[in-house]
Amino acid sequence: MMSTTRFTAVAIALASCVSVCTAAGPVQPLTKVEIGKNREIRVNGRPFLPIMLWLQSDERINDGLKIAVNTFCANGGRLSNKEFLDRLGQNGLYGIVQFGDDYEQVVDHPYRLGWIHPDEPDIAKRVSDAVVRAKPGMQLNPRTPLYRIVDGDLSSWTVLEPLVGAEVTVELNRPVTVQSVAVALTVSKNLSVAKDVAFLADGKQIAQVQLAKKRGRQRFELPEPATFRQITLRVLSAYPGKERWGSIGELEAFDSTGHNVLLSPPRLVPRMPPEKVQAAYRRIKAVDPERPVFLTSTGDFFPKVSKYKPAVRERLYPAYIAATDVMGFDFYPIFGWGYPSRLTWVADMTEYLVRLSGRRPVYAWIETNKGSRWLTPSKQIEVTPQHMRAEVWMALIRGATGIGYFTHSWVPSYTQFAPKEPMVSALQRLNERLARLAPAILAEPARVKITMRLGDGLPCHFKATLYNGDLYIFAQNIDLGPEPQKKRQYEPIEPAGRAVFTVEGLKPGTKIEVVDESRTITAARGRFTDQFGPLAEHVYRVRL
Repeated sequence: MMSTTRFTAVAIALASCVSVCTAAGPVQPLTKVEIGKNREIRVNGRPFLPIMLWLQSDERINDGLKIAVNTFCANGGRLSNKEFLDRLGQNGLYGIVQFGDDYEQVVDHPYRLGWIHPDEPDIAKRVSDAVVRAKPGMQLNPRTPLYRIVDGDLSSWTVLEPLVGAEVTVELNRPVTVQSVAVALTVSKNLSVAKDVAFLADGKQIAQVQLAKKRGRQRFELPEPATFRQITLRVLSAYPGKERWGSIGELEAFDSTGHNVLLSPPRLVPRMPPEKVQAAYRRIKAVDPERPVFLTSTGDFFPKVSKYKPAVRERLYPAYIAATDVMGFDFYPIFGWGYPSRLTWVADMTEYLVRLSGRRPVYAWIETNKGSRWLTPSKQIEVTPQHMRAEVWMALIRGATGIGYFTHSWVPSYTQFAPKEPMVSALQRLNERLARLAPAILAEPARVKITMRLGDGLPCHFKATLYNGDLYIFAQNIDLGPEPQKKRQYEPIEPAGRAVFTVEGLKPGTKIEVVDESRTITAARGRFTDQFGPLAEHVYRVRL
Protein backbone atom coordinates (compact mmCIF):
# COMPACT_ATOMS: atom_id res chain seq x y z
CA MET A 1 0.00 0.00 0.00
CA MET A 2 1.25 3.50 -0.79
CA SER A 3 0.53 6.61 1.32
CA THR A 4 0.95 10.08 -0.21
CA THR A 5 0.93 13.62 1.16
CA ARG A 6 0.85 16.37 -1.47
CA PHE A 7 2.15 19.79 -0.54
CA THR A 8 4.37 22.53 -1.97
CA ALA A 9 7.97 21.52 -2.66
CA VAL A 10 10.67 22.75 -0.29
CA ALA A 11 14.44 22.42 -0.22
CA ILE A 12 15.88 19.74 2.05
CA ALA A 13 19.21 20.32 3.77
CA LEU A 14 21.53 18.33 5.99
CA ALA A 15 19.89 16.60 8.96
CA SER A 16 20.93 17.46 12.48
CA CYS A 17 21.31 14.66 15.01
CA VAL A 18 20.68 16.64 18.17
CA SER A 19 18.00 15.87 20.76
CA VAL A 20 14.45 16.05 19.38
CA CYS A 21 12.54 17.82 22.12
CA THR A 22 12.93 18.79 25.71
CA ALA A 23 12.48 15.80 28.00
CA ALA A 24 9.10 15.72 29.71
CA GLY A 25 8.81 16.34 33.42
CA PRO A 26 5.95 16.78 35.91
CA VAL A 27 3.07 18.77 34.48
CA GLN A 28 2.72 22.43 35.37
CA PRO A 29 -0.32 24.01 37.08
CA LEU A 30 -2.94 24.95 34.51
CA THR A 31 -3.63 28.54 33.61
CA LYS A 32 -5.13 27.92 30.17
CA VAL A 33 -6.37 24.92 28.16
CA GLU A 34 -7.36 25.34 24.53
CA ILE A 35 -7.63 23.51 21.22
CA GLY A 36 -4.97 24.37 18.63
CA LYS A 37 -5.15 24.59 14.85
CA ASN A 38 -3.75 21.05 14.47
CA ARG A 39 -6.50 19.54 16.66
CA GLU A 40 -4.03 19.41 19.53
CA ILE A 41 -4.74 20.24 23.13
CA ARG A 42 -2.63 23.18 24.25
CA VAL A 43 -1.76 23.71 27.90
CA ASN A 44 -0.47 27.10 29.02
CA GLY A 45 0.14 27.96 25.38
CA ARG A 46 2.14 24.81 24.51
CA PRO A 47 1.08 21.63 22.67
CA PHE A 48 0.23 18.81 25.06
CA LEU A 49 -0.23 15.12 24.27
CA PRO A 50 -2.49 13.57 26.93
CA ILE A 51 -1.09 10.16 27.88
CA MET A 52 -3.86 8.85 30.08
CA LEU A 53 -4.70 6.04 32.45
CA TRP A 54 -8.36 5.11 32.71
CA LEU A 55 -10.45 5.00 35.89
CA GLN A 56 -7.87 4.55 38.60
CA SER A 57 -7.98 5.31 42.31
CA ASP A 58 -5.39 7.49 43.96
CA GLU A 59 -3.79 4.28 45.23
CA ARG A 60 -2.67 3.62 41.65
CA ILE A 61 -0.76 6.86 41.23
CA ASN A 62 2.58 5.10 41.58
CA ASP A 63 1.56 2.63 38.86
CA GLY A 64 0.74 5.55 36.60
CA LEU A 65 4.07 7.18 37.32
CA LYS A 66 5.88 3.91 36.55
CA ILE A 67 4.45 3.86 33.05
CA ALA A 68 5.03 7.60 32.54
CA VAL A 69 1.47 8.77 31.95
CA ASN A 70 0.71 12.43 32.53
CA THR A 71 -3.06 12.29 33.13
CA PHE A 72 -5.52 10.18 35.12
CA CYS A 73 -8.88 10.08 33.34
CA ALA A 74 -11.92 9.60 35.62
CA ASN A 75 -11.89 9.18 39.37
CA GLY A 76 -11.83 5.46 40.12
CA GLY A 77 -11.58 5.65 43.90
CA ARG A 78 -13.41 6.82 46.99
CA LEU A 79 -11.86 10.26 47.27
CA SER A 80 -13.87 13.31 46.32
CA ASN A 81 -12.92 14.87 43.00
CA LYS A 82 -11.09 17.66 44.81
CA GLU A 83 -9.12 15.25 46.99
CA PHE A 84 -8.36 13.13 43.92
CA LEU A 85 -7.11 16.12 41.91
CA ASP A 86 -5.07 17.34 44.89
CA ARG A 87 -3.30 13.98 45.08
CA LEU A 88 -2.65 13.96 41.33
CA GLY A 89 -1.25 17.46 41.40
CA GLN A 90 1.05 16.60 44.29
CA ASN A 91 2.50 13.88 42.07
CA GLY A 92 2.84 16.00 38.94
CA LEU A 93 -0.22 14.63 37.13
CA TYR A 94 -3.35 16.11 35.59
CA GLY A 95 -6.85 14.75 36.16
CA ILE A 96 -10.04 14.58 34.10
CA VAL A 97 -13.19 14.07 36.18
CA GLN A 98 -16.92 13.85 35.70
CA PHE A 99 -19.02 16.94 36.25
CA GLY A 100 -21.11 16.60 39.41
CA ASP A 101 -22.65 18.45 42.31
CA ASP A 102 -19.16 19.19 43.65
CA TYR A 103 -18.13 21.10 40.54
CA GLU A 104 -17.64 24.36 42.47
CA GLN A 105 -14.83 22.73 44.46
CA VAL A 106 -12.85 21.77 41.34
CA VAL A 107 -13.90 24.15 38.55
CA ASP A 108 -10.72 26.21 38.98
CA HIS A 109 -8.46 23.39 40.15
CA PRO A 110 -4.94 23.93 38.75
CA TYR A 111 -4.53 20.23 37.85
CA ARG A 112 -7.94 19.52 36.27
CA LEU A 113 -7.34 19.17 32.54
CA GLY A 114 -11.03 18.85 31.72
CA TRP A 115 -14.36 17.13 32.30
CA ILE A 116 -15.53 13.81 30.90
CA HIS A 117 -19.02 12.56 30.16
CA PRO A 118 -20.16 9.21 31.64
CA ASP A 119 -18.38 6.42 29.79
CA GLU A 120 -19.72 5.00 26.53
CA PRO A 121 -23.10 6.76 26.39
CA ASP A 122 -23.58 5.15 22.97
CA ILE A 123 -23.37 1.57 24.19
CA ALA A 124 -26.27 -0.32 22.65
CA LYS A 125 -29.04 -1.89 24.68
CA ARG A 126 -32.03 -3.83 23.43
CA VAL A 127 -35.51 -2.53 24.05
CA SER A 128 -38.83 -3.86 22.90
CA ASP A 129 -42.25 -2.33 22.33
CA ALA A 130 -43.88 -5.66 23.19
CA VAL A 131 -46.09 -5.82 26.28
CA VAL A 132 -45.53 -9.21 27.89
CA ARG A 133 -46.35 -10.08 31.47
CA ALA A 134 -46.04 -13.18 33.63
CA LYS A 135 -48.47 -14.58 36.16
CA PRO A 136 -47.89 -13.14 39.65
CA GLY A 137 -45.59 -15.30 41.75
CA MET A 138 -43.34 -16.45 38.94
CA GLN A 139 -39.60 -15.83 39.28
CA LEU A 140 -38.25 -13.79 36.38
CA ASN A 141 -34.70 -13.78 35.09
CA PRO A 142 -33.64 -10.27 33.98
CA ARG A 143 -31.04 -11.82 31.67
CA THR A 144 -33.82 -13.46 29.64
CA PRO A 145 -36.50 -10.75 29.46
CA LEU A 146 -40.07 -11.72 28.68
CA TYR A 147 -40.08 -9.85 25.37
CA ARG A 148 -37.84 -12.58 23.96
CA ILE A 149 -40.91 -14.78 23.66
CA VAL A 150 -42.09 -12.63 20.73
CA ASP A 151 -38.77 -11.32 19.33
CA GLY A 152 -38.84 -13.53 16.24
CA ASP A 153 -35.62 -15.34 17.18
CA LEU A 154 -36.27 -19.02 17.82
CA SER A 155 -32.79 -19.41 19.30
CA SER A 156 -33.43 -16.91 22.11
CA TRP A 157 -35.50 -17.91 25.10
CA THR A 158 -37.44 -16.76 28.13
CA VAL A 159 -36.93 -18.55 31.45
CA LEU A 160 -40.14 -19.65 33.21
CA GLU A 161 -39.87 -20.61 36.89
CA PRO A 162 -41.62 -22.72 37.93
CA LEU A 163 -42.37 -24.15 34.49
CA VAL A 164 -45.51 -26.10 35.39
CA GLY A 165 -48.27 -23.60 36.04
CA ALA A 166 -46.42 -20.79 34.29
CA GLU A 167 -48.49 -18.26 32.37
CA VAL A 168 -47.21 -15.64 29.94
CA THR A 169 -49.58 -13.10 28.38
CA VAL A 170 -48.91 -10.97 25.31
CA GLU A 171 -50.99 -7.79 25.08
CA LEU A 172 -51.66 -6.15 21.71
CA ASN A 173 -52.70 -2.60 20.90
CA ARG A 174 -55.57 -3.69 18.63
CA PRO A 175 -57.76 -6.76 18.07
CA VAL A 176 -56.39 -9.47 15.77
CA THR A 177 -57.85 -12.63 14.27
CA VAL A 178 -55.67 -15.73 13.99
CA GLN A 179 -56.09 -19.20 12.58
CA SER A 180 -53.09 -21.00 14.06
CA VAL A 181 -50.67 -20.76 16.97
CA ALA A 182 -47.16 -22.04 17.53
CA VAL A 183 -44.62 -22.62 20.29
CA ALA A 184 -40.87 -22.98 19.84
CA LEU A 185 -39.29 -25.01 22.62
CA THR A 186 -35.77 -24.98 23.94
CA VAL A 187 -34.42 -28.26 25.24
CA SER A 188 -31.49 -28.24 27.66
CA LYS A 189 -29.90 -30.91 29.82
CA ASN A 190 -31.36 -31.15 33.36
CA LEU A 191 -34.16 -28.64 32.65
CA SER A 192 -37.86 -29.32 32.54
CA VAL A 193 -39.51 -29.01 29.12
CA ALA A 194 -43.08 -27.86 28.50
CA LYS A 195 -45.39 -30.76 27.51
CA ASP A 196 -49.11 -29.94 27.73
CA VAL A 197 -49.99 -26.29 27.13
CA ALA A 198 -53.16 -24.26 26.69
CA PHE A 199 -53.80 -21.07 24.70
CA LEU A 200 -56.22 -18.50 26.04
CA ALA A 201 -57.60 -15.58 24.00
CA ASP A 202 -58.81 -12.72 26.20
CA GLY A 203 -58.98 -15.24 29.05
CA LYS A 204 -60.96 -17.88 27.11
CA GLN A 205 -59.24 -21.16 26.20
CA ILE A 206 -59.03 -21.62 22.43
CA ALA A 207 -56.74 -24.68 22.27
CA GLN A 208 -54.95 -27.29 24.36
CA VAL A 209 -52.12 -29.29 22.80
CA GLN A 210 -49.29 -31.64 23.67
CA LEU A 211 -45.81 -30.59 22.61
CA ALA A 212 -43.11 -33.00 21.51
CA LYS A 213 -39.87 -32.83 23.43
CA LYS A 214 -37.81 -31.27 20.64
CA ARG A 215 -36.35 -27.95 19.64
CA GLY A 216 -37.94 -25.65 17.14
CA ARG A 217 -41.40 -24.48 16.11
CA GLN A 218 -44.48 -26.64 16.67
CA ARG A 219 -47.53 -25.16 14.93
CA PHE A 220 -51.20 -25.97 15.54
CA GLU A 221 -54.34 -25.03 13.60
CA LEU A 222 -57.17 -23.70 15.77
CA PRO A 223 -60.61 -25.36 15.63
CA GLU A 224 -61.95 -21.99 14.47
CA PRO A 225 -60.48 -18.49 14.04
CA ALA A 226 -60.01 -16.56 17.27
CA THR A 227 -60.18 -12.80 17.74
CA PHE A 228 -58.48 -11.18 20.73
CA ARG A 229 -56.31 -8.35 22.09
CA GLN A 230 -54.32 -10.56 24.43
CA ILE A 231 -53.19 -14.16 24.26
CA THR A 232 -51.92 -16.31 27.13
CA LEU A 233 -49.73 -19.40 27.07
CA ARG A 234 -50.34 -21.65 30.10
CA VAL A 235 -48.04 -24.60 30.87
CA LEU A 236 -50.11 -27.49 32.23
CA SER A 237 -47.43 -30.19 32.50
CA ALA A 238 -43.78 -30.79 31.69
CA TYR A 239 -41.30 -33.44 30.72
CA PRO A 240 -39.45 -33.59 34.06
CA GLY A 241 -35.87 -32.49 34.58
CA LYS A 242 -33.61 -32.02 37.59
CA GLU A 243 -34.63 -28.37 37.71
CA ARG A 244 -38.20 -27.15 38.06
CA TRP A 245 -37.62 -24.30 35.65
CA GLY A 246 -37.50 -24.39 31.87
CA SER A 247 -37.72 -22.02 28.96
CA ILE A 248 -39.81 -21.13 25.92
CA GLY A 249 -38.18 -19.92 22.74
CA GLU A 250 -41.10 -18.23 20.99
CA LEU A 251 -44.88 -17.82 21.06
CA GLU A 252 -46.50 -17.12 17.69
CA ALA A 253 -50.01 -16.61 16.28
CA PHE A 254 -50.70 -16.48 12.53
CA ASP A 255 -53.52 -14.74 10.69
CA SER A 256 -55.09 -15.82 7.40
CA THR A 257 -52.17 -14.40 5.40
CA GLY A 258 -49.61 -16.32 7.45
CA HIS A 259 -48.39 -13.20 9.27
CA ASN A 260 -47.27 -13.65 12.88
CA VAL A 261 -49.34 -10.98 14.64
CA LEU A 262 -47.31 -11.33 17.88
CA LEU A 263 -43.97 -10.58 16.27
CA SER A 264 -42.21 -7.65 17.96
CA PRO A 265 -38.48 -7.57 17.18
CA PRO A 266 -36.43 -5.58 19.71
CA ARG A 267 -34.44 -2.56 18.62
CA LEU A 268 -31.13 -1.13 19.71
CA VAL A 269 -30.93 2.23 21.44
CA PRO A 270 -28.01 3.93 23.21
CA ARG A 271 -28.07 3.80 26.97
CA MET A 272 -27.77 7.60 27.06
CA PRO A 273 -29.32 9.37 24.06
CA PRO A 274 -27.36 12.20 22.44
CA GLU A 275 -29.95 14.75 23.50
CA LYS A 276 -29.23 13.98 27.14
CA VAL A 277 -25.48 14.23 26.58
CA GLN A 278 -25.92 17.53 24.75
CA ALA A 279 -27.93 18.91 27.66
CA ALA A 280 -25.15 17.89 30.05
CA TYR A 281 -22.59 19.56 27.78
CA ARG A 282 -24.54 22.82 27.86
CA ARG A 283 -24.70 22.71 31.67
CA ILE A 284 -20.94 22.15 31.89
CA LYS A 285 -20.12 24.94 29.44
CA ALA A 286 -22.39 27.37 31.27
CA VAL A 287 -20.24 26.87 34.37
CA ASP A 288 -16.84 26.30 32.74
CA PRO A 289 -16.48 27.54 29.16
CA GLU A 290 -12.68 27.25 29.24
CA ARG A 291 -11.60 23.67 29.84
CA PRO A 292 -12.51 20.92 27.38
CA VAL A 293 -15.12 18.22 27.79
CA PHE A 294 -14.10 14.68 26.78
CA LEU A 295 -16.35 11.86 25.57
CA THR A 296 -15.43 8.21 25.04
CA SER A 297 -17.63 6.15 22.72
CA THR A 298 -17.60 2.48 21.86
CA GLY A 299 -16.44 1.42 18.42
CA ASP A 300 -20.01 1.40 17.13
CA PHE A 301 -19.41 4.57 15.10
CA PHE A 302 -17.32 2.39 12.75
CA PRO A 303 -19.36 0.56 10.09
CA LYS A 304 -17.31 -2.63 10.22
CA VAL A 305 -18.14 -3.33 13.87
CA SER A 306 -21.27 -1.26 14.53
CA LYS A 307 -24.38 -2.87 15.98
CA TYR A 308 -26.45 0.05 14.71
CA LYS A 309 -28.07 0.24 11.29
CA PRO A 310 -26.46 2.86 9.02
CA ALA A 311 -29.28 5.38 9.34
CA VAL A 312 -29.21 5.16 13.14
CA ARG A 313 -25.41 5.35 13.27
CA GLU A 314 -25.33 8.38 10.97
CA ARG A 315 -27.79 10.16 13.25
CA LEU A 316 -26.23 9.22 16.59
CA TYR A 317 -22.56 9.99 16.26
CA PRO A 318 -22.61 13.53 14.85
CA ALA A 319 -24.98 14.32 17.72
CA TYR A 320 -22.59 12.86 20.30
CA ILE A 321 -19.65 14.70 18.75
CA ALA A 322 -21.59 17.96 18.98
CA ALA A 323 -21.74 17.40 22.76
CA THR A 324 -17.99 17.34 23.34
CA ASP A 325 -14.73 19.17 22.72
CA VAL A 326 -12.48 16.09 22.61
CA MET A 327 -13.72 12.82 21.13
CA GLY A 328 -12.34 9.36 21.92
CA PHE A 329 -13.12 5.68 21.48
CA ASP A 330 -12.27 2.31 22.93
CA PHE A 331 -11.70 -0.79 20.83
CA TYR A 332 -9.64 -3.71 22.12
CA PRO A 333 -8.96 -6.29 19.38
CA ILE A 334 -7.30 -8.75 21.76
CA PHE A 335 -8.73 -7.98 25.22
CA GLY A 336 -12.28 -7.52 23.94
CA TRP A 337 -12.41 -9.79 20.89
CA GLY A 338 -9.53 -12.25 21.12
CA TYR A 339 -8.26 -11.37 17.63
CA PRO A 340 -4.77 -9.87 17.22
CA SER A 341 -5.57 -10.05 13.50
CA ARG A 342 -7.80 -7.00 14.05
CA LEU A 343 -5.00 -4.76 15.27
CA THR A 344 -5.20 -2.55 12.18
CA TRP A 345 -8.82 -1.76 12.94
CA VAL A 346 -7.44 0.63 15.56
CA ALA A 347 -5.83 2.62 12.74
CA ASP A 348 -8.93 2.56 10.55
CA MET A 349 -11.24 3.52 13.39
CA THR A 350 -9.02 6.41 14.43
CA GLU A 351 -8.97 7.77 10.89
CA TYR A 352 -12.75 7.39 10.59
CA LEU A 353 -13.40 9.18 13.89
CA VAL A 354 -11.01 11.99 12.98
CA ARG A 355 -13.09 12.62 9.84
CA LEU A 356 -16.31 12.59 11.84
CA SER A 357 -14.97 14.88 14.56
CA GLY A 358 -13.88 17.78 12.41
CA ARG A 359 -11.53 20.11 14.27
CA ARG A 360 -11.79 18.28 17.58
CA PRO A 361 -8.89 16.37 19.13
CA VAL A 362 -9.34 12.59 19.02
CA TYR A 363 -7.93 10.04 21.46
CA ALA A 364 -7.80 6.24 21.48
CA TRP A 365 -7.81 3.86 24.42
CA ILE A 366 -5.22 1.09 24.08
CA GLU A 367 -5.26 -2.38 25.63
CA THR A 368 -2.36 -3.58 27.80
CA ASN A 369 -3.27 -6.99 29.21
CA LYS A 370 -5.70 -9.88 29.16
CA GLY A 371 -8.33 -10.59 31.80
CA SER A 372 -11.54 -9.67 29.98
CA ARG A 373 -14.93 -10.38 31.47
CA TRP A 374 -16.35 -10.65 27.92
CA LEU A 375 -14.28 -13.67 26.84
CA THR A 376 -13.97 -17.08 28.46
CA PRO A 377 -10.52 -17.54 30.04
CA SER A 378 -9.54 -20.29 27.59
CA LYS A 379 -9.98 -17.91 24.65
CA GLN A 380 -8.00 -15.04 26.11
CA ILE A 381 -4.70 -14.12 24.53
CA GLU A 382 -1.89 -12.18 26.15
CA VAL A 383 -1.48 -8.61 24.92
CA THR A 384 2.21 -8.24 24.13
CA PRO A 385 4.31 -5.06 24.21
CA GLN A 386 4.52 -5.35 20.42
CA HIS A 387 0.71 -5.34 20.15
CA MET A 388 0.40 -2.36 22.46
CA ARG A 389 3.10 -0.31 20.78
CA ALA A 390 1.70 -1.06 17.32
CA GLU A 391 -1.77 0.12 18.32
CA VAL A 392 -0.43 3.35 19.81
CA TRP A 393 1.49 4.26 16.67
CA MET A 394 -1.40 3.25 14.43
CA ALA A 395 -3.65 5.66 16.29
CA LEU A 396 -1.14 8.51 16.32
CA ILE A 397 -0.22 8.17 12.65
CA ARG A 398 -3.90 8.15 11.66
CA GLY A 399 -4.62 11.36 13.54
CA ALA A 400 -5.04 10.76 17.27
CA THR A 401 -3.80 13.67 19.37
CA GLY A 402 -4.20 11.84 22.67
CA ILE A 403 -3.59 8.29 23.92
CA GLY A 404 -4.96 6.40 26.91
CA TYR A 405 -4.43 2.97 28.43
CA PHE A 406 -7.02 0.50 29.64
CA THR A 407 -5.35 -1.64 32.31
CA HIS A 408 -8.27 -3.29 34.11
CA SER A 409 -8.67 -7.05 34.48
CA TRP A 410 -11.43 -9.28 35.88
CA VAL A 411 -9.70 -12.66 35.52
CA PRO A 412 -8.60 -14.32 37.75
CA SER A 413 -9.68 -11.45 40.02
CA TYR A 414 -10.51 -7.78 39.57
CA THR A 415 -7.78 -5.18 39.54
CA GLN A 416 -7.53 -1.68 38.10
CA PHE A 417 -3.95 -2.20 36.99
CA ALA A 418 -3.03 -5.59 35.51
CA PRO A 419 0.00 -5.07 33.20
CA LYS A 420 2.89 -7.40 33.99
CA GLU A 421 6.48 -6.23 34.31
CA PRO A 422 7.50 -6.57 30.63
CA MET A 423 4.47 -4.49 29.66
CA VAL A 424 5.13 -1.92 32.40
CA SER A 425 8.67 -1.44 31.15
CA ALA A 426 7.50 -1.18 27.54
CA LEU A 427 4.84 1.36 28.47
CA GLN A 428 7.37 3.46 30.36
CA ARG A 429 9.80 3.53 27.43
CA LEU A 430 7.10 4.31 24.90
CA ASN A 431 5.38 7.00 26.95
CA GLU A 432 8.61 8.78 27.80
CA ARG A 433 9.37 8.79 24.09
CA LEU A 434 5.91 10.08 23.19
CA ALA A 435 6.25 12.90 25.69
CA ARG A 436 9.56 13.95 24.12
CA LEU A 437 8.17 13.69 20.59
CA ALA A 438 4.84 15.31 21.42
CA PRO A 439 5.64 18.74 19.95
CA ALA A 440 6.58 17.08 16.64
CA ILE A 441 3.64 14.66 16.68
CA LEU A 442 1.21 17.52 17.26
CA ALA A 443 2.85 19.95 14.84
CA GLU A 444 1.36 21.21 11.59
CA PRO A 445 1.23 18.85 8.58
CA ALA A 446 4.32 19.02 6.42
CA ARG A 447 3.96 20.84 3.10
CA VAL A 448 6.07 18.31 1.24
CA LYS A 449 5.01 15.62 -1.21
CA ILE A 450 5.96 12.27 0.34
CA THR A 451 5.27 8.65 -0.55
CA MET A 452 6.05 5.40 1.26
CA ARG A 453 6.11 1.90 -0.25
CA LEU A 454 6.99 -1.39 1.42
CA GLY A 455 8.39 -4.27 -0.59
CA ASP A 456 5.93 -6.80 -2.02
CA GLY A 457 3.16 -4.22 -1.62
CA LEU A 458 2.93 -4.75 2.15
CA PRO A 459 0.57 -2.29 3.89
CA CYS A 460 2.16 0.67 5.59
CA HIS A 461 1.35 4.25 6.52
CA PHE A 462 2.98 7.43 7.74
CA LYS A 463 2.38 10.89 9.13
CA ALA A 464 4.56 13.86 8.29
CA THR A 465 4.81 17.11 10.28
CA LEU A 466 6.92 20.24 10.30
CA TYR A 467 8.33 21.28 13.67
CA ASN A 468 10.94 23.98 14.39
CA GLY A 469 11.91 23.96 10.71
CA ASP A 470 12.50 20.19 10.65
CA LEU A 471 10.56 17.55 8.74
CA TYR A 472 9.39 14.59 10.84
CA ILE A 473 8.11 11.37 9.28
CA PHE A 474 6.40 8.85 11.58
CA ALA A 475 6.19 5.62 9.59
CA GLN A 476 4.97 2.09 10.36
CA ASN A 477 4.75 -1.37 8.82
CA ILE A 478 1.15 -2.51 9.46
CA ASP A 479 1.23 -5.83 7.63
CA LEU A 480 -0.28 -8.69 9.63
CA GLY A 481 0.79 -11.55 7.43
CA PRO A 482 -1.24 -13.82 5.12
CA GLU A 483 -4.99 -14.06 5.74
CA PRO A 484 -4.82 -12.81 9.34
CA GLN A 485 -8.61 -12.52 9.52
CA LYS A 486 -8.76 -16.32 9.76
CA LYS A 487 -6.34 -16.55 12.66
CA ARG A 488 -7.52 -16.02 16.20
CA GLN A 489 -4.13 -17.02 17.58
CA TYR A 490 -2.20 -14.88 15.11
CA GLU A 491 1.14 -13.51 16.29
CA PRO A 492 2.82 -10.91 14.05
CA ILE A 493 6.11 -12.62 13.19
CA GLU A 494 6.47 -12.23 9.43
CA PRO A 495 7.04 -10.57 7.16
CA ALA A 496 9.43 -7.69 7.42
CA GLY A 497 10.02 -5.36 4.51
CA ARG A 498 12.20 -2.65 3.01
CA ALA A 499 10.49 0.69 2.66
CA VAL A 500 11.18 3.22 -0.04
CA PHE A 501 10.34 6.84 0.76
CA THR A 502 10.21 9.57 -1.82
CA VAL A 503 10.47 13.12 -0.50
CA GLU A 504 10.07 16.02 -2.89
CA GLY A 505 13.23 18.11 -3.00
CA LEU A 506 15.40 15.66 -1.04
CA LYS A 507 19.03 16.13 -2.11
CA PRO A 508 21.46 13.24 -2.59
CA GLY A 509 23.78 12.78 0.37
CA THR A 510 21.35 14.25 2.88
CA LYS A 511 21.76 12.61 6.29
CA ILE A 512 18.43 11.59 7.79
CA GLU A 513 18.31 11.00 11.52
CA VAL A 514 16.42 7.90 12.69
CA VAL A 515 15.23 9.31 15.98
CA ASP A 516 16.13 7.37 19.15
CA GLU A 517 17.96 4.66 17.16
CA SER A 518 21.49 6.14 17.09
CA ARG A 519 21.76 5.86 13.32
CA THR A 520 21.41 7.92 10.18
CA ILE A 521 20.42 7.16 6.61
CA THR A 522 22.05 8.74 3.57
CA ALA A 523 19.52 9.84 1.00
CA ALA A 524 19.69 9.42 -2.76
CA ARG A 525 18.08 12.04 -4.97
CA GLY A 526 14.51 12.43 -3.76
CA ARG A 527 14.40 9.15 -1.86
CA PHE A 528 15.72 7.01 0.98
CA THR A 529 15.16 3.43 2.13
CA ASP A 530 14.97 1.64 5.46
CA GLN A 531 14.15 -1.79 6.82
CA PHE A 532 10.92 -2.38 8.79
CA GLY A 533 10.40 -5.40 10.99
CA PRO A 534 6.91 -6.79 11.70
CA LEU A 535 4.67 -3.97 12.97
CA ALA A 536 7.76 -1.81 13.42
CA GLU A 537 7.76 1.97 13.40
CA HIS A 538 10.53 4.47 12.74
CA VAL A 539 10.66 8.23 13.24
CA TYR A 540 12.75 10.24 10.80
CA ARG A 541 14.00 13.80 11.21
CA VAL A 542 15.26 15.93 8.35
CA ARG A 543 16.55 19.47 8.77
CA LEU A 544 14.89 21.75 6.22
